[in-house]
Amino acid sequence: MKGDTPGDLPARVVSAVVGAALLLLVLWAGLPLVLPTLAFVLWLGSLELKDMLARRGIGLNLPFLMGGGLLLFLFSLPQLYWHFPQVPWREVALGLFLMGSFSYELLKGADLTRFAFTLLAFLYLPWSLGYVLLLRETPDAGLGLWTLSLPIVASFATDIGAYFVGRAFGRRKLAPEISPGKTVEGSVGGIVVSFLALVVYTGVVREVFPFGLLELWLFSLLLSLAAQLGDLAESMLKRYCGVKDSGRFLPGHGGLLDRIDSLLFAFPLTYFLVVLFT
Repeated sequence: MKGDTPGDLPARVVSAVVGAALLLLVLWAGLPLVLPTLAFVLWLGSLELKDMLARRGIGLNLPFLMGGGLLLFLFSLPQLYWHFPQVPWREVALGLFLMGSFSYELLKGADLTRFAFTLLAFLYLPWSLGYVLLLRETPDAGLGLWTLSLPIVASFATDIGAYFVGRAFGRRKLAPEISPGKTVEGSVGGIVVSFLALVVYTGVVREVFPFGLLELWLFSLLLSLAAQLGDLAESMLKRYCGVKDSGRFLPGHGGLLDRIDSLLFAFPLTYFLVVLFT
């Protein structure tokens, strides 16, 4: 869990409640709101990455990152897979991005560092976020809202459990070189709270989920681990760039990337699990 002070907690709670309400509205509305919201997240997240990496003297090819990301979102629309299932649309978008950005560097000075970090940003942001579009309609538009809610519940519960258990019982450092504030006890607490939250949540709305109890238990464990891995991945990136927060998007929460870091790993894994078990 991030190393917040107790005084940050009220601002974090208020921001979290407002953010959760807006997120639920977007997900309920479906693709008409999800797609522009993802475009906004891509834009702001790309700017945060650009500012962080600039501290290390590393540039990003923002036009290709944004343009390629928007193309990937369009190629992640479920309708394309329904009508043309034989085409690997997301892989096509990745291939076009690779060829385009590499050709750009050949013509503009062959900055391989910029190319490499732009590719990293492409995989980190739009590639991961594109799975939201697929999840929202998997296995169908009705159940998609519920399957998409699984990684959100798991990530939020993991965050809360790791925070409070880590503060109360944390002793052994989980990854001191990357995020000194995180502890093994907090990590275990996050997994336990995520498990309990998903068991309660899916129990309340059990009739809408096409999964068995054992499958949901497996989901809770894997999604909690994915959420913590995503959190550590962003902490590693911030440590590399020498910053505490990725930005100042939300009061008490830091930047946008600080809020969605766990979801960036949980969304793809959820899609893989849902496809595997349905």
